[in-house]
Amino acid sequence: MALPSRLSLPEEFALLAHRDNGTVHDSSQVVAGCAAAELAEFAVRRRLLARIRKTKKFGFDVYFPSDAAIQFLDASPTGLGWADALLAELARGSAAEGGSVRLRRWVRRRRRTALALHRSALVERGLLRRDPGKGFAGIFRGERHRPDLAARGVLLAAVQPAIGEDRYDERMLLLCDLAKSADLELGVRPTVRQRLDRGRGIGAVAAFPEELRDTGVALGSAVPMSSQDG
Repeated sequence: MALPSRLSLPEEFALLAHRDNGTVHDSSQVVAGCAAAELAEFAVRRRLLARIRKTKKFGFDVYFPSDAAIQFLDASPTGLGWADALLAELARGSAAEGGSVRLRRWVRRRRRTALALHRSALVERGLLRRDPGKGFAGIFRGERHRPDLAARGVLLAAVQPAIGEDRYDERMLLLCDLAKSADLELGVRPTVRQRLDRGRGIGAVAAFPEELRDTGVALGSAVPMSSQDG
């Protein structure tokens, strides 16, 4: 099957994040990753960039994520129902903070709202199925969201070659950066050579503007290390 229409990046991230049984690998990573994926959607639409300080060491880009910031560029409408109010909020925050918004602070504030919003959108499209929690003998199982396996398989079929063979477009580059940062279980991992090339900014990623490559790194840095609480 094909997906019913092109999903936004946070919707794609949320669909990939859900296992067959309706759970997620690590909830702290998934909520942050979904909020960062909203910013990735804006980045590919040239509404913003994520700026991160870096230097070169032994030919590799060395990043300093603690001071990464969102640089707001454009508030023109996107055509996405959820996005335009969020862009206006980013524009106000950017003006209040002198031209940029601290990336990690934004993701922390936005993360729970983002996942709930895009998960609900997937439920409405029939791509996730809500499975209410059940109680038995005083023991309760929390609510789950089971993915449509065929739809998730279509998305995986696009993501796996991108990771395994460096077949990226701009959207896939940012989605893969976020998926790897959130430790999503995608059935394929980048090779050592691919990781080294990403760190040097060479190979397939060299085809993309440096500011977009850096945006992917910055957004990925806003996803915390695994807490194994999912």
